Amino acid sequence: MKIEKTERERIIRLVKQQVVPAMGCTEPICVSLCVARAAEVLGERPVAVSVFLSANILKNAMGVGIPGTGMVGLPIAIALGVVAGKSAYGLEVLKDVTPTDVEQGKQYIAERRVKISLKEGISEKLYVEAIVESCLLYTSDAADDSLRVD
Repeated sequence: MKIEKTERERIIRLVKQQVVPAMGCTEPICVSLCVARAAEVLGERPVAVSVFLSANILKNAMGVGIPGTGMVGLPIAIALGVVAGKSAYGLEVLKDVTPTDVEQGKQYIAERRVKISLKEGISEKLYVEAIVESCLLYTSDAADDSLRVD
């Protein structure tokens, strides 16, 4: 089967528009990206992070290796998003991670600062929500002072 030149060019253009570089498997990396962005908005290293994921993200990310770590799964992907992730890099959010960052990520996990949960009551197949916590104490009259990054 021979593809006409215009059809071939259209396919190549579409691939160039839709395909972006990613560091490792996209499911844990998209969770790292979400966590990194939430931490950046917070403006400091979170004391804890909770992620709520769709079943598909959770299932596909739990047993996947995270490049440069020698580890698998979401806990290290989340911890590295907090410790060293740069959301401006998109799905290459962890490309600058160093061995020191990996050690800090392992410590973050050991301190039980990462919580992973299934997001209930959603129909989306791909869903990631990150809640980052600060130790900043303040008073407010607002009913809900949570920070939400969509």
